Amino acid sequence: MNFRLFFLVLFLSIAMLVTTSCIFRNNQPPVIEKESSGPSGDTLDVCITFEWLGYDDDGYVSLYQYRTDGGQWIDYSTKTSYTWCGYQEGDHTFEVRAKDDKGLTSEPILWAFTFLLFEPYLGDFVFVSGGSFTMGDTWGDGFNMEKPIHQVELTYGFFVGKYPVTFNEYNEFCVDKGAVIPSDEGWGMGSRLVINVPWWMAIEYCNWLSEKDGLPPAYVSRCEVNEGQLLDSEGKLTTDITEVLGYRLLTEAEWEYVARGGKHNSEYKWSGSDDTSLVAWYDYNSNEKTRPVGQLEPNALDIYDMSGNVLEWCTDSTLNIRFLKKQTRTFPAELTGSVEADVGPFLRKTPEFLIVTLQFPYISEA
Repeated sequence: MNFRLFFLVLFLSIAMLVTTSCIFRNNQPPVIEKESSGPSGDTLDVCITFEWLGYDDDGYVSLYQYRTDGGQWIDYSTKTSYTWCGYQEGDHTFEVRAKDDKGLTSEPILWAFTFLLFEPYLGDFVFVSGGSFTMGDTWGDGFNMEKPIHQVELTYGFFVGKYPVTFNEYNEFCVDKGAVIPSDEGWGMGSRLVINVPWWMAIEYCNWLSEKDGLPPAYVSRCEVNEGQLLDSEGKLTTDITEVLGYRLLTEAEWEYVARGGKHNSEYKWSGSDDTSLVAWYDYNSNEKTRPVGQLEPNALDIYDMSGNVLEWCTDSTLNIRFLKKQTRTFPAELTGSVEADVGPFLRKTPEFLIVTLQFPYISEA
């Protein structure tokens, strides 16, 4: 009798222990994790697939929910992937959370990305996000043309070629248009950056690229009314650089912003390094001739040859813009005037001519 009573008490004790543990153990929410890394940062993809995996240790996942750009949560059964299309240009977020069989919800997981509407049309291009920077001689030992320093804000992003335009690229334009192929000074063509190109031919090359890719031209051609002025996407005159859709030259402010590394705002005096020999061709390492592009190190934006080799054309006139330098300049800005110079290749020979702040005001009265 006592033996049977012992087993009965033992059985009841075990039952009470199990029952008590079941009663007092709180239900835990499910967990959800990213199955794939998904998008991050800038993307040109018009559709993106998000994948995830959810689990619940004390039950099962009964439902997933998602939302886009912080909107309403939408039920999505138990599928573990979703393809999102049709988003607009700009910043976006995609979130997913899981619900278990008892109604508890997991912490959401989030993907954030920026959709870029325009794709690069030729060769290697780098997208440069807008931002602000201090333009000019921030080191205090430069030329007068680099002064005074002033704040500039670029309110837009833009694409920039990863390398300077080469003879191979420019000569194709010359052959197609029947233009004279510029002299290489006996240094060689091929992948060397093109030299001896007047500003007018530089903008014609830009318009030619636009024509090839079905884009509206960025400039009014020479000898036409309003020659050298900018054109918007409908072919109308504009002074707003953000309305230009075709290929164009960088503005002076854009050029320095890119040379400084854009939003990275590098403190380097030369574009990509404080060691000139790593990022720039000049008399010390070039044998006083141009060199093929992309052979040295890039800057923070992965753009090459912004210091060294030769000077580069900009869209706007350095002299015309200089009168605005005492105030903060915000772009898009109204750009007037044009730059023209029929000069030979200006080799950047010594380190003081390699710095990221240096632009030369070559203006022709012709």
